[in-house]
Amino acid sequence: MLANYQKREFVYVWPTGKKFEPRLEDLWNFSEGRRISKYVSRALATVAPYHERDLTGTGGPGEGPRIIQVRTGAELIVPAGLRSWREEFCHLIPHPAIAARVHRIFEEELAGHPYVGVQIRAHAVSHEQTRATSPVSWFVERMQEISEIHPGVRFYLSCDVPEVFREVATKIPNIVGIPDKGLYNSTEAIRGAIVDLYLLACSGYLIGPWFSSFIHLAEHLAADRQLLETGKAPKTGPIDYESLGVAVDPLRPFERR
Repeated sequence: MLANYQKREFVYVWPTGKKFEPRLEDLWNFSEGRRISKYVSRALATVAPYHERDLTGTGGPGEGPRIIQVRTGAELIVPAGLRSWREEFCHLIPHPAIAARVHRIFEEELAGHPYVGVQIRAHAVSHEQTRATSPVSWFVERMQEISEIHPGVRFYLSCDVPEVFREVATKIPNIVGIPDKGLYNSTEAIRGAIVDLYLLACSGYLIGPWFSSFIHLAEHLAADRQLLETGKAPKTGPIDYESLGVAVDPLRPFERR
């Protein structure tokens, strides 16, 4: 987006290895740009130091330094008038294997039904703030309350620990989801997580962990129209998971009927 605006070649770093297996093209139909290693990027940093999130001062077309490198874990601040990355994200096309699985689960379990999306982060690598404010017990209690108030409500559950998924599924009726996605950060597991993203995004209401960006990606896929409840700001009582409407195409959750 920014590279196109500034008329630059887009080059990116996407490290893979034992800690993170999939390549970008294993996940998305993404052919833009050229991939380089992290070692090349670090070498370039001696002459082109890394920028943080604010890129509003990097200039327009043909302006600024020859090479601009960006390294940040935060959402970029770009010059006014550029299309938001969230819009670009909504229109990405996932790998065919991911798309097929999204369609299969949606059509077999969720199509035509308003439902609640729930994301539980229970893995040992989860941030301590997430574990402290969003324990599994809180999710179970809140889902039980919602089930009692809204009999028959369906939940799409995304969880990163198979044992926790199965435990919750024994306590809460009408659970849909992928119980075991495979080895953590393997290609299989990350593809399963992206399936979760789309099916969470197709829900009418979200319940998620505090201090986890994953649930916000689901929000962005649905054009930020869902209500989100977290363990940091818990609610009680009934919820509105129907008025947003239902998705027709699960790969386009921002479109509702």
